[in-house]
Amino acid sequence: MSIFKKKNPNLPADAKADKKSNRTVDKRNKNLKTISVTSTILFIVILLVLNIVFDSLLGDKLKWDWTKGGQYSIGDVSKEILKNMTMDVEIVGLFDAAADTKYTSIQPMVDEYVKYGNGKITVRYVNPDITPSILTELDPKGYLDPQADTYVVYCKTTGKAKNIAYNDIYDVGYDSSYNTVLNGITAEQSITGAIKYVQSETTPVVYFTAGHDELDYNSNYSSLVTILKNNNYEVKDLDLFSLTEIPADCSVIVMASPKKDITTAERKVMSAYLQKGGSLMFVTDFNTTSFPELNQLLIDYNLEVSDNKIREGDTDHRLQDDPYVIRAIAPVSSINTSDEIDGFTLVDNVRGINELKNTKDWITVESILTTSAEGYAEANGDSSQASAAGKQNIAMVSENKGWVDGTNVTESAKVMLIGSSSIFSDSVLQTYGNNLYNAGLFYYGVQWLSNTSEADSLYIESKVPASYSVTKGSSSINVLTAVVVMLLLPGALLIAALVVYRKRKHL
Repeated sequence: MSIFKKKNPNLPADAKADKKSNRTVDKRNKNLKTISVTSTILFIVILLVLNIVFDSLLGDKLKWDWTKGGQYSIGDVSKEILKNMTMDVEIVGLFDAAADTKYTSIQPMVDEYVKYGNGKITVRYVNPDITPSILTELDPKGYLDPQADTYVVYCKTTGKAKNIAYNDIYDVGYDSSYNTVLNGITAEQSITGAIKYVQSETTPVVYFTAGHDELDYNSNYSSLVTILKNNNYEVKDLDLFSLTEIPADCSVIVMASPKKDITTAERKVMSAYLQKGGSLMFVTDFNTTSFPELNQLLIDYNLEVSDNKIREGDTDHRLQDDPYVIRAIAPVSSINTSDEIDGFTLVDNVRGINELKNTKDWITVESILTTSAEGYAEANGDSSQASAAGKQNIAMVSENKGWVDGTNVTESAKVMLIGSSSIFSDSVLQTYGNNLYNAGLFYYGVQWLSNTSEADSLYIESKVPASYSVTKGSSSINVLTAVVVMLLLPGALLIAALVVYRKRKHL
């Protein structure tokens, strides 16, 4: 007896046809599956090969910075400075670029300095733990004290170098829970400022005064100090007590919210300095201190620091409807040379600045910050003794050309008075950043005071990092949205895929 099952000779013809058809369909499905799997694998392999080939051949040329504001690219200001370079400058990373990931995100930006440097910029990475001689090479006189895990920008022609540390590249702060928060990326302004600094023969010096209970600018105005240092200015302290003359390298004197008036001797020293083409920025706010000696100095500039407190009557120019927290107006002036900036300069506790009536042809006075036409000046801060509604001056500048003789004095004397000390505070600048004109007013003010030409302008704003967190809506809606997006939608797609799979499984 045969062990094989014999064919049934009595099987109907239509059953034989169905069986043959099923075998044909099964064979076709297997072929389709094989072709699909093979095609998918082949497609993935081709993509990988093309990606490797393009990255090796064109990777450096075909890169785009898709971040908002080009966070890891250099801007037009930097490109213009690089285009006009006359000296060779080297950027040295004092770390192993392959192993140290701290600066990985900004290395493409560093490469752009080489790309746009017209052969004047080179970059290298040296680990000082392996090659300690690099520290002596960059700092032969021991002034710079370069550290590992930092960048050093060095110009052999001038012999000048500048450190760029982690805090110079990333503006890191703390939230209310003391967790670190990335406020901004300051790499471009730090590196470009360093390139400009090491090439320059001289560097403008901004002196902050002491001895009159001024604000500690290092703790209250640290953002301003960073802007100055990153933009080729040097910052120093100046104690006016017993000083017989202002240092010769002084470009601008800054008095940051003093609580005491200057003395008669200090007034004479400052007056002599200004008459030789010097500059003064005086920042104050409303308090009980009067400044008769300072005002005696300011007579030569047709300006006066008043004892009035400024109030804003227009609700559109208030913050949170507080009449003493003002969204000021910056008209077109020597400081703001473009269009009027209406409502984007935040000030509070404002002391009024007055223009005197002693008009002279050689003295030019301008308002650089005002209230709306509904501003009020309260005498000694008494709201019952307010002036009539009108535009009140929050900040003013004056230029006196009367002492210029073309030989001994070649620059005019300049004064800037600002009636709010919070305008430049870290709390305001770090909270609102580039959304306000506050930092720009300070920088362009210093540029005007120090007689820095517009061609030398290097104001590069900090790049605000992109945020993808949900900040609006109630917490319950945010949670519901997260559940829908992370659980319900993927679950629904999975169920739909299973249904389709079951239907097609037996085809």
